[in-house]
Amino acid sequence: MQKLKRLLQRKRPRKEEAQKEQQSPAPIPPATPTITNSPKTPSLSNLERLPFEIRNGFLLAIDSLKDLSALVHASPTFHEQYRLDRAFWLWHCLQLELGHIFVDAYIANQCNAPEFRLKRNRERILLFIEDYKSHRSLNTDVFTKCPDEDEILSIVTFHVFVIRPIMNHYVSWARANMESLSTPKELSRTEERRIMRGLYRFQIFTNLFGAVKGRDHGRSFLGSEERLGLLLNDFVAWEIEEMLCINTFVHAKYESVFEEIQWDLHPDNPSFDPVRTGPHTPPGAFHLVNHMSSEWYRNGMVSRGLSVLSSVFKAQDRLRLVKVISEEVVSAVDDLLFRTTIPWYQEERRENQHSDRDQAQDDREKMVFSGDNDDSPPLAWVIFWKEAYSNLFGDFIPRPLRQWGYVMWDGDRLANTDAVAILDQAWKNMYTRSNDSAEPEDPRDEMLAYH
Repeated sequence: MQKLKRLLQRKRPRKEEAQKEQQSPAPIPPATPTITNSPKTPSLSNLERLPFEIRNGFLLAIDSLKDLSALVHASPTFHEQYRLDRAFWLWHCLQLELGHIFVDAYIANQCNAPEFRLKRNRERILLFIEDYKSHRSLNTDVFTKCPDEDEILSIVTFHVFVIRPIMNHYVSWARANMESLSTPKELSRTEERRIMRGLYRFQIFTNLFGAVKGRDHGRSFLGSEERLGLLLNDFVAWEIEEMLCINTFVHAKYESVFEEIQWDLHPDNPSFDPVRTGPHTPPGAFHLVNHMSSEWYRNGMVSRGLSVLSSVFKAQDRLRLVKVISEEVVSAVDDLLFRTTIPWYQEERRENQHSDRDQAQDDREKMVFSGDNDDSPPLAWVIFWKEAYSNLFGDFIPRPLRQWGYVMWDGDRLANTDAVAILDQAWKNMYTRSNDSAEPEDPRDEMLAYH
């Protein structure tokens, strides 16, 4: 398998072309072969002459859609074998790439269609959340039964053309905020999965609760306390922080975009004179910056989710960007995800739904960093909470930490940064009382005091 991967890597472009490739998603392997006049390499020819069963073994071992695409584009023989059961190979490969996060990708696909938001009501949302929980508890056949081809193509298309490109933008943003995160350049599989898990769950959250263009938002939806107790409470605290890191990134993107195009859509822009009537804001105009409604528009755009964000990133020029924002902008009073995590709701949830995680926090169970994998706490989380279990998130965490995605990175990467000192100082700044030279307070002590 390593020989095959080296072969595929040799066939990829280098230097400037490779940089462009990182910004462009690998195409989905086609159903019909691409004709090429370039000669086959001897190594690839040898692979193609292997028996069908051994070639099947190679396909079964490919654990990324990018590598699968490279192989079937390079080899008509492997492409023909891939075509025999395209849905299976895409499903199998994406499962290897995502691991347990495949459930989140599958569920996001169930609610990605625009019609889902239009038909939402309280009952449907509650049923959807229960279905999501059932899939996450492995009580369904989502990992053992291949979806039909249309469904897996929909899942793969969103993954390839929305999730992965936005992940690349997220990494660039985080590295711009902490340059030392740039070493090593390549992300580990665990880092990729943490970021993609945050992205998929952010998408699910916004599909369930986000604003809809042209619709009144909110009356039949779940309130913040219910959103926390019924949905977010199913995740461990550092996974909720992954979502909040994504939320911070999306807010930052729209803040930047609004600054860039504010005059184009400003009510005072003369371009709106033909439709202006008196002192009122003309139709199609918006106060995107430095106005009481600016934050509401940003909240609304964030709540539109990743498909709209993808359109913003794909806008090639200013005019296209203005068009996307003017067509998609909505208003929402609250930052929906962050409001769901405010301390008061966490305390209410704790009192009414005291969980094993809360008890682990009360008992100060040892929380050690046991290496980087999908299911264990990342190093930054362990350091911040002093190696004792915590079920707290949201405003119990200093907001600046999310500017560099503190819970996304492997221990080896953080070793190249000042992360330990930054986390320690963030703790002191957050929990040391003013004019108090004593040790910083621990918010978990206060929780224990009234439980």
